[in-house]
Amino acid sequence: MVNYRSVLSVILATIAVFLISCSSPTPVAKGPTYTTVQLEQIQNYAAEVNALRDRLLEIPPLVQQQRWRDVQTFIHGPLGELRFKMTKLARSLEPKTQTAALESAKDVFEHLILIDEATQTRDSRKALLNYNRALEDFATFLNYVPQNAA
Repeated sequence: MVNYRSVLSVILATIAVFLISCSSPTPVAKGPTYTTVQLEQIQNYAAEVNALRDRLLEIPPLVQQQRWRDVQTFIHGPLGELRFKMTKLARSLEPKTQTAALESAKDVFEHLILIDEATQTRDSRKALLNYNRALEDFATFLNYVPQNAA
């Protein structure tokens, strides 16, 4: 009788372990990723960055008119703080998107540098090509910003 009870308890324990291991975990509800304070801060940063993005539209007419000094002044003047503001916005994002956003911001800056180089050689084609690529990278950057903050 003792052997029967010990065998039965081992079988029941094995069945219990098997059933527990085969069960799926209960879904855990995810809370909001950002607090309301963080969203407000991101929204403020995004508004500043979007305002500077809108200013980028001033570059093509200057390039077409071959006003190279004005393009250089514009890149170093009004757009000079773009790097700081984009970096500040990217660093306020959650860690899993922060790295990708910083990389997209870096791509935007590289294209602005190439536009600046194009002004020195008076190369309209290179300037406009890099302008278009900067806009594409800017759009990629803004995709990392939460929709209700942009």
